[in-house]
Amino acid sequence: MIDAVGFIQRLNRTKTLSLKLTNVLMEAFRTNRFEAQETFLSPGNYASSIYYIENGLVRGAIEGSAEKITTWFKQNGSLIIPQGLINQQPSGEYISAVTKTSLIALPFKSLKTIGETIPEVMELLVLLVAETATEAQYREKLLRLPAAKDRYNFLSENEDFILKRIPNYLAASYLNVTKETFSRLHKGLPY
Repeated sequence: MIDAVGFIQRLNRTKTLSLKLTNVLMEAFRTNRFEAQETFLSPGNYASSIYYIENGLVRGAIEGSAEKITTWFKQNGSLIIPQGLINQQPSGEYISAVTKTSLIALPFKSLKTIGETIPEVMELLVLLVAETATEAQYREKLLRLPAAKDRYNFLSENEDFILKRIPNYLAASYLNVTKETFSRLHKGLPY
């Protein structure tokens, strides 16, 4: 049995769901479990679900010249709407579990079917896409800060879970700094 209460509560923060939609969505939920560093979406593949992180940490990344570049992190209670899901285009990102992770998946195919009888689901999708755009603006703001120390401080103030729970080499990738620079920033040393 899936414990979907957290997922429903998270969706209700975006749009208050009718009882009818809540019940139909709960029937569509599926559970996925991933081991640490297991990738569950790669560039060129099609995303099939919206995910809710029940437990764990998840990373989004793109291909860099030498290694993958981290673009986002999400933790317990967060939603993941993979690139290309809504318009059914191939993804351009990797999505991987950072730690052992349990997700609840809401298949996009189910959402489309539900939308045929409960149009309210389409409004929910539009609002979720808008939230994703806001998250992208946050990431852009972070990367536009010219000094590494300013990016580190911004992260400390807004997403401190990254500094507490994410391996340093991944946090460095997210901040677009070398591992050495991140280590110095993290220790409060000049860089």
